[in-house]
Amino acid sequence: MLFILWFKFGPENTHKVIELWKHFRFPSEVKLLNRYLLIGRHTSVAIFEAQDEEALIKIVGPFSGLGVAHISPIMKLEDAIKVTW
Repeated sequence: MLFILWFKFGPENTHKVIELWKHFRFPSEVKLLNRYLLIGRHTSVAIFEAQDEEALIKIVGPFSGLGVAHISPIMKLEDAIKVTW
């Protein structure tokens, strides 16, 4: 399943978060597609594939004391507009 993670951190934690991202390795069961920094927003974003909730906890755990992580399942718009509801 495809997910987006956006991690909001305080300006006082900027250097700590950047250092953590430099050395952070996603769990082997996670396929990282890309990472971004929202410049001037104190927010980092990652798009990845994961199979279960355990992988999500492994990703956000190391950052838990530095800000707030938000994770949501996502799908390509081209696929979403084909869904009938």
